[in-house]
Amino acid sequence: MPLVKAASHLLLYSFAFGGSAFYSYVASPIAFKVLARDQFSILQSKVFPSFFAMQGFSPMLLALTAPMPLTMAPALALSAASASGLLNLFWLLPWNRKVKEQRLELKTKYKDDPEKLEELDKALRTEFGKSHGISLLFNVSHVISLIVYGVYLSKGLLHFIPK
Repeated sequence: MPLVKAASHLLLYSFAFGGSAFYSYVASPIAFKVLARDQFSILQSKVFPSFFAMQGFSPMLLALTAPMPLTMAPALALSAASASGLLNLFWLLPWNRKVKEQRLELKTKYKDDPEKLEELDKALRTEFGKSHGISLLFNVSHVISLIVYGVYLSKGLLHFIPK
């Protein structure tokens, strides 16, 4: 049974780390390059709630299913990974959505006055840049935290290898 638990845990870790790293650093940049901005925005708005939920809750599952005792360092790594995902989900995602909605309202309201639109939109672009930058920081923090946990996981799984 310990081997099944270890294998299940390793698969969950692979999903959590691989999913975050792949979407963040491969799929999303490709989508940004090939899709029109509004299409990319629609894609991200559909993906991000599930993506950030996965980032927030999978480290909790990893902590609950760990095949070895969690010492302070791996527990902190999983806590940081979880906090990063949950902050993105419950704080930054709503903030980004609010700013995007405000920008869309301005675009609609001032479509015939590009100078006024530019003037009013500047502050919202700055705010979006700030919230997006913080979100990227949390995303990097999540991936790095899972890498740190992976190092401890590797050490913990070594005792399952027959001598």
